[in-house]
This record gives sequence, structure tokens and C-alpha cells, in this order.
Amino acid sequence: MNKIIIAGVVFLSGIVAGSCKNASDIKNRSIDKVPVKILKIEKVNLSFPVRTIGTMASKAEMRLSFKTGGIISRITVDEGQSVQKGQLLARLNLSEVEPMVDQARLGLEKTKRDLQRAENLYNDSVATLEQLQNAQTAVDFARSQLQVAEFNRQYSQIEAPARGKILKKLAEENEMIAPGYPLFLFSSTESDWVLRTVLSDVDVVKIQTNDSARIYFDAFPGKKFKAVVSEVAKTSDPYTGTYEVELRLIERSSQFISGLIGKAEITPSVKKECIMVPISVLHDADDMEGYIYLVRDSVYEKRRVDILHISDSEVYISSDLPSNERVISEGAEYLNPGSVIEIVE
Repeated sequence: MNKIIIAGVVFLSGIVAGSCKNASDIKNRSIDKVPVKILKIEKVNLSFPVRTIGTMASKAEMRLSFKTGGIISRITVDEGQSVQKGQLLARLNLSEVEPMVDQARLGLEKTKRDLQRAENLYNDSVATLEQLQNAQTAVDFARSQLQVAEFNRQYSQIEAPARGKILKKLAEENEMIAPGYPLFLFSSTESDWVLRTVLSDVDVVKIQTNDSARIYFDAFPGKKFKAVVSEVAKTSDPYTGTYEVELRLIERSSQFISGLIGKAEITPSVKKECIMVPISVLHDADDMEGYIYLVRDSVYEKRRVDILHISDSEVYISSDLPSNERVISEGAEYLNPGSVIEIVE
């Protein structure tokens, strides 16, 4: 009987001892700390480049046409040809225009003779003052008619408005062409070269006139050309919803031609305050959002942030956090809800 009682006591002692050991293990496990490394937040003022692609063109590209319509009698240039200012490019058949000039000139001569007779008669008190004034008005009207006819004759031919290049020829000799219909697409080499591109509403609000830019062309590998923003559209294209932007190149090349494709990097002059942290600090990034882990004594706080820009090793985020805030840089991937952190060097 005594042996049975002793055995029971030993058995219960073992259970109690085992229970105490398990409770101790659970307690020890519950206070296990996750080692992490931290760093202090650094605030900087930066402007992030806006990247886009555009097409090279002369600032002064013109569509040259005749003032009057008719049959093209002569074209003196071909596509791609360089021309000098004042050089004759094309001429209409003047068989219809020249008689109009002659008719207007003869009409002016007749009204001048009528005016001379009216003056003589008025001096002899035969014609009235009204008749003299009517004769003078007829002369003025005929002179205006002659000026119109001569103007139409002058612009029945096309001359180069500046030194440049013929980009496109849209008709041939002996073709009928309407008044004002373009015959040539002309590019002036005396004016500035520009890169025309489009930006989304998110990017266009970041830039303004005179912001600096750099342009790269595949046609000129290894070279970069300085430029400035010269024009920014104030309204969007009704079909695409984008905004047209024009970059004026400061540096030129004699090999520039219209149509070159350029990659532009625009640097906005307005800087924005943001937080710069290593890219390893950012977690669960999705689109332009992510999370960072802030240190709160021995615990942590998961904070959502907006991503402004990502480089090779840093990420720039927008936040109202103070500069002395501490953020977990290593070890955040091992954290679980309720985890206690231990800061290590």
C-alpha cells in the first residue's frame, strides 16, 4: 500500500515538473525578439526627371502655296533639295493672270484721262464739283484694282522665304492646283530646331517654360544635346487627352534633319521635399504605393507611403514623417503581428 502511494506521488511530481517546464518554454518563446537594423529618415529637395519621346522639326516649317489657282508651268526644285532665300521654286501658267494685270492697267489709264477732262471742264465751269470728285474716285478705284492684279501675279509664283530645305513636294508640273493648296512642305534652316512631344496630365503639371532638358538621338549615339522647354500646351488634345510640349535645342548639328526621333529627359525647376531611403526599406510595393516599418520603442508600426521615384538603390517617398523618425532597414520580412523587435548594429 505504501509503495502504491509513493509511486503516485512520484508520478504527480513528474507531471507538475513537466507542466512547469512547458510553461517556461512557452513564456521564453513568447518573448523571443526579432533582430532588426534601423536607420534614420533623410529628407531631401529634389526634382525628378520627366522622360518622353518626340520628333525633331524645324521651328519654322511652312506649307508653301500659290495665292491664285491654275496650271503649274514650272517646278525648279526636288524633295530634299537645299534652297536659298528668294530662290524661285515654282510658277503658274500666267496666261490668265497677265491679261488681268493688263486690263487693270488700261482701266487706270482711262480713268486718269477722264479725270483730266473733268478737271478742265470744272475749271471752265462746265462740270460740277461732284463730277470732278466722281472722276477722282474712279481713278482711286482703278489704281486699287491694278494693285490687286499685280499682287496676284506676284504670288502666282513661289519663292523660298528663307534658307532651308524642301521636305515634301505635293504636286507636279502641268497639274491643276487650287488657290492656297500646299505645293511644298518647307523647313527653314535659319530658325531653331525643336523636339515636339506629348505628355500626360500627371507629367505636364510638373514642368514649365524654360525648364532644362537633355535629348538623345539614336542617329547620334553617345551624344546628348541641351534643350529648354519653349512651349507647353494649356489645353489637352480632345482625342488623346495628352498635352503638346515643345523643346528648343540649344546645341545644334549640321546633320540635323526633320523627322529624327529623340528621347528627352526634362528636369523640372520646381523641387519637392521627399524622403530618401534604401530600396530595401520598401515592402509590399504595388504600383506607386508601398509600406515601410517604423520603430516604436520595442514594437513596430507598418505605414503606407506613396512612391515618387525609384532609382537603382534608393526609393523616394512622399510622407509627413519627421526627419528623426527611425525605420527598419533589415529584418522586417521576419516580423509577424505582435512581434517584439530588438535593434542590432
